Amino acid sequence: MSEQVKMTQEISLKKNVIVVMLDTLSADYMGCYGNNWIKTPNMDRLAREGVLFENNYIEGVPTIPCRRTMFTGRYHVHSKGWSALDMDDTTIADLCWGRPIDTALVFDCPMYRLPKFGYTRGFDKVWFNHGHEADHDYFKDDPLYHLKADDFIDENIITGVENRGEAKSIRAMMDELETHLRESQHWKTDEDHMVARVMKSAVNYLKQADRNKQFFLWVDSFDPHEPFDPPSVYNPDMKCPYNPDYKGKNMIYPLWGPVEGLFTEPQLHHIRMLYAEKVTMVDKWLGYLMDQVKAMGLENNTLFLMVSDHGHPFGEGKHGHGILRKCRPWPYEELVRAPMIMKGPGLPAGKRVEGFTQSCDVAPTVLDWLGLPEHAEMTGKNLLPLARGEVDTLRDFAIAGYYRYSTSIITKDWSYIHWLREDEKTIEDSRFQLYKVGVAKTSGHISKSAKILASSFDEMQKRVKELASTLDDEDQWTCTPGSLAELPKRDMLFDRQADRYQLNNIAAKDPKKAKELFERLREFMAELRTC
Repeated sequence: MSEQVKMTQEISLKKNVIVVMLDTLSADYMGCYGNNWIKTPNMDRLAREGVLFENNYIEGVPTIPCRRTMFTGRYHVHSKGWSALDMDDTTIADLCWGRPIDTALVFDCPMYRLPKFGYTRGFDKVWFNHGHEADHDYFKDDPLYHLKADDFIDENIITGVENRGEAKSIRAMMDELETHLRESQHWKTDEDHMVARVMKSAVNYLKQADRNKQFFLWVDSFDPHEPFDPPSVYNPDMKCPYNPDYKGKNMIYPLWGPVEGLFTEPQLHHIRMLYAEKVTMVDKWLGYLMDQVKAMGLENNTLFLMVSDHGHPFGEGKHGHGILRKCRPWPYEELVRAPMIMKGPGLPAGKRVEGFTQSCDVAPTVLDWLGLPEHAEMTGKNLLPLARGEVDTLRDFAIAGYYRYSTSIITKDWSYIHWLREDEKTIEDSRFQLYKVGVAKTSGHISKSAKILASSFDEMQKRVKELASTLDDEDQWTCTPGSLAELPKRDMLFDRQADRYQLNNIAAKDPKKAKELFERLREFMAELRTC
């Protein structure tokens, strides 16, 4: 065997990984997950060429909790929420250190860059694209010439909110919208959108990557997250392809909260169709990345894994249980079930896996493909044996929830949601909202005195709020402004075969099954606390 052939074979054995995170991508808006009207040809192609996991659930939502779990391969819904990476969190990138593996993060998700959060830690190369939610103030001083915020909200919404005595919400939403328009007023085509920039940056990395070494690339696109502003919004010659006859305004940043008595169903439908158009746009740029990977000959030794962090509530019934945007800590199906598709050499094509998978399974799977051992503290599962058909299932159920607010268990036939009560939290937990705890612990650099952090809980909340004008209000635990930690009063049981979208609570009709699932959930959560 010649040295050249030997070297070529050795290079082909150096396995690489590309993980593509598409934020807020709902499985219900993908052709390969059963939607028969939306156009997602590249996601569908990935499913035909790879393995699709039908029952993938995000154990801790939303944005930051999910990424912590994916990076570390550990369940966290019982212990950590929206907060910084801790020193005892060991990530995929950490485990690649000291190995002949180049690690890269290409992203536009601003939550990675919250003060001292550290989610870019350990990557050899990092590229950030400015402009999305929580970073749109980057453009706040740019003049707004060509668009007006008033053109993106219908009058009945403003009137309805004012009648509710919630005019402050309108002002916050208009500020969010106007700041975004200062950037997007110059967009002409889909190539101007954030997802295009992220995918192009990812391709640029791949073009310069050393082919003699392994690489681990995490591509994180905040699209199709709101604003729901696909190309038709900025092109006067285009109509939304999924709702071309709509006559109202394009509410790209719809007001958060309950929709009853505020939004009409045609308005909600159009918001969903704008989102669908944005998913189709994201699909196009996913296809661009896939095509470039193929053209570079990387398919022969690269695992390509597409994931999301959650879905999205879009109104009444199965669309969102009465709310719009992630403004309540409710782990219903439309939010916590998320797509996961993987493709790689040696994996079957066109396979659909019914067994439950979880967000914590990403890290063990990536590490195995890279040839690295799992960290001892990982509680997720390696999905490769499941994908190859070596096992039929890895677990009998999945869990999902919001840290300190809700936890659910999902089995083949049932789903059960437990709303955490005050007596189930520690004293500290009950005095702080989820999001605030994480920010408070990482915002000491803006406090005038360290004594603030040692004062009473109430005083600490008050003082940090006064001194940290850039941080969120103490009631916030998600990236959606104006969110409230309101919970239903009673736990819920649903027949998953007859009522997948959890619209008919039958806990009172079948208390025996409800108790059985509650005990099963409680036992599992207790086991996690010992890990």
